[in-house]
Amino acid sequence: MAPTTITPLSNSQKLFLQRLLVAHTLTDGDLKKLYRSIRKTFSDVDVPGGDGGEDGTASGRDEAYMGTDLGHCLGLINDSLMPAFNLEIATVALPPPYDPEHAGGEPSDDDPPSARRRLVKYHSVVNRANDGVAKSYAAGPSRAGPHEMAYFRLVLERLVERGADGGGDGGSSQQQFVVGCPGSMKRMDLINLRTDLEGAHENKLGISETQAALDMLEGEKWLVQVKPPGEDSDDDDEDDDEDAGSRRKRKRSSAGDRRKSLKGTYYGIGPRTFMELGDFLKKSGFPEERMPQTILHSAK
Repeated sequence: MAPTTITPLSNSQKLFLQRLLVAHTLTDGDLKKLYRSIRKTFSDVDVPGGDGGEDGTASGRDEAYMGTDLGHCLGLINDSLMPAFNLEIATVALPPPYDPEHAGGEPSDDDPPSARRRLVKYHSVVNRANDGVAKSYAAGPSRAGPHEMAYFRLVLERLVERGADGGGDGGSSQQQFVVGCPGSMKRMDLINLRTDLEGAHENKLGISETQAALDMLEGEKWLVQVKPPGEDSDDDDEDDDEDAGSRRKRKRSSAGDRRKSLKGTYYGIGPRTFMELGDFLKKSGFPEERMPQTILHSAK
């Protein structure tokens, strides 16, 4: 059997991949900005001539080449990543991210159904094999020991349970979507969840260690901030004659103060978790029909 030929990535593709790895997960809009930025950076790079150097390298390779568009570029990178390292740039469609500073920009109950159901593409470099190399790599950069990993599993299980129960505390804004997990938990409740660890992990994580683990899970995009449950229903007792547009403006202007003083910070399952730990989520009881569909990229 002939060995598999792996096409080396161009320098621009390498930079693109490195930036995505550092970011862990990017929305489609942010990834397109990164793609355009790197193409612009390499726009003045000359394509060397010649068929190859004495060392066998392809000196004529276009180091600025990034495909015809973003999707083509992702396909080209995956064609090299998968056979070489069993990694791939995965893409899924999930509800839009929650921005606490600009909460008013999210779809609301006053928006048309088409706007409320609009999904966003997310991209992340994921491992395609649960082998020893993958496990050692995950534990190193994440600074996660066995107790932190047990805590992470417990967090995901509880979020899945909350989703099955309708989100908990009045439900999450993600309930309006047909994919994703509507379950959410307040940061303080997640920190206190350490007391539910059992067996060899019981009483092994203090408050500071749990806070560090939670910050790591958020920083690496395993968990994401979500809209506090019931936030959209805070003003249900308003005058029925109030204009919907005025109501939205008032919600946007006061949402930040209400969130900090009453709601607190809530977390839900991040896109990266769906991409890399989908099997674990389903084993934890997450309904398969709410799993996001994987979007493929072609290098052809």
